[in-house]
Amino acid sequence: MCPSSFLRLVGLGPFLVFALAATAVEPVSSHKDLKLPPLNSIQVPEPERVELPNGMVLHILEDHELPLINLTALIRVGSRWEPSDQAGLASMVGSVMRTGGTPTRNGDQLDDELDQLGASVETWISEDSGGALVSVLKEDIETGLNILADVLQHPAFPEDKIELAKIAQRDAIARRNDDPGGIAYREFDRVIYGKNSPYARQPEYATLNAIAREDFVKFHRDFFQPENVILAVWGDFSAGEMKSRIEKAFAGWARGGKPKPTIPPVDAAAQERAGYYLINKEDVNQSTVVLGHLGGQRKDPDFYALNLMNRILGGGFASRLFIHVRTEQGLAYTVSSSWSAGWDRPGLFVASGRTKSENTTKILGAIRQEIQRLREAEVDEDELARAKDGILKGFAFEFDSTGKIIQRLITYEYYGYPRDYLQRYRDNIDKVTRADILRVARKHLQPDQLAVLVLGKADQFDQKLSTLGPVKDIDITIPAP
Repeated sequence: MCPSSFLRLVGLGPFLVFALAATAVEPVSSHKDLKLPPLNSIQVPEPERVELPNGMVLHILEDHELPLINLTALIRVGSRWEPSDQAGLASMVGSVMRTGGTPTRNGDQLDDELDQLGASVETWISEDSGGALVSVLKEDIETGLNILADVLQHPAFPEDKIELAKIAQRDAIARRNDDPGGIAYREFDRVIYGKNSPYARQPEYATLNAIAREDFVKFHRDFFQPENVILAVWGDFSAGEMKSRIEKAFAGWARGGKPKPTIPPVDAAAQERAGYYLINKEDVNQSTVVLGHLGGQRKDPDFYALNLMNRILGGGFASRLFIHVRTEQGLAYTVSSSWSAGWDRPGLFVASGRTKSENTTKILGAIRQEIQRLREAEVDEDELARAKDGILKGFAFEFDSTGKIIQRLITYEYYGYPRDYLQRYRDNIDKVTRADILRVARKHLQPDQLAVLVLGKADQFDQKLSTLGPVKDIDITIPAP
């Protein structure tokens, strides 16, 4: 099999961005002695960017490998803009747009039509964006485009599909306390951001009961306008012809004229959530611990060093938390950390683990110690090299398909980042020094300002949590319907 055929077979396609080295490797006695050539630079294909008269932005990229065409839309909408007393509305709008169909095709008819074509059309709304996805054979693109245009512009929102969406939401509410890990992370978000924050609130039976069909219609009308849509299309087509097809399909969608929604701020008090928080759960025999505080954004110049810092702290099997807390001390079943910087608002720094109930305060001390150690001395050269190596070698998987490439580009545009953001990311990661890691750890990690949440059976802890400081109890009781 020739090399190009092999690459196609494993799905790397024509845009493999890191060339395989053709040089012979000399025999070595240990894997530690292997010397690999540096990674090649990223070569990203450049989609054509077009703005239609109605304000919709297109990114068009030809890929003739298979007779398929895919479209992905990013839409400026999200649950962070839904009314607080109607939590759950946005996600249901996103699902019922598709399940409910349109006045010309109800949801069941859409299912049948797409099944016959072997195609798919999906819609959704998450916290900070909405989306739509279309995948069709080349010969069915006109049908796929017409369905997408119809669903985005004219959702029917029938009462029976709305009720099915509410049933699904109620079922999720009823089951939301089944998974201890899910509870801990959910409640930690609510501790930091505030339980009523658009970044942490959750649907309740009462908020679902407050939602009527007219609220679906209004929410859709308020946010779905062509100026709020970035549409990416890639596949087996001529770019000029595809532009004409899309323009024709959306010709009847006039500008809405509404300004872009303002990004809700994070409460300033989110910086001041230090303390101990307890979820006493009697039906578990393990503890889940989550420590952390407010983080930053991707646009922060320190983001690159923070990303590497986190990888050294808790980002894998070679991290300090894994080696010192889990392997050497045997205090954790799992342990890790994350610096989840947001695109357009602050994310969270979190270190977490699961342990035996009788090791609860021990693991808290061990994790805190590893966080403090990062602030006291520079990391080892091999730690930094290993962290860089893990991130940079993973870049091949960021660009191993046309779809990933073009979807990344529209994501950057959606959040206001430069088109070459990921290429810059690689360069900036490579520039980080040991001194940079120490500097950002001292600047951004605050061991004395950690919010510490523990979920477990309190009377089985090795010592009372109150011996470490004042404790606030968190009630996870689900309000009755």
